[in-house]
Amino acid sequence: MSLRAVIFLSLAVIALPVANFAPGAAQERPSQERIVRDLESRGFSNVTGLSRRGGNYVFQATDLFGDKVRVVMSIETGEIVGLSRTRPKQK
Repeated sequence: MSLRAVIFLSLAVIALPVANFAPGAAQERPSQERIVRDLESRGFSNVTGLSRRGGNYVFQATDLFGDKVRVVMSIETGEIVGLSRTRPKQK
């Protein structure tokens, strides 16, 4: 499998909505532990700083490639609506 195919499949998995975020799902908010477990099943690790900002969750994590990223995820659908690599802190 080519590197391009691997990258495409990895990004497709990350973009999939998280279970229990679909419209019409139970109205109770999932626990923070449940959200982190769902994110880990999508390839994120070391999830930190999970907070709610308006209609989104925002957090930092390590992606499938080992890069540290900042992620914005829709609360309603679980879809990743923003993803950016974070820079290492300058000394």
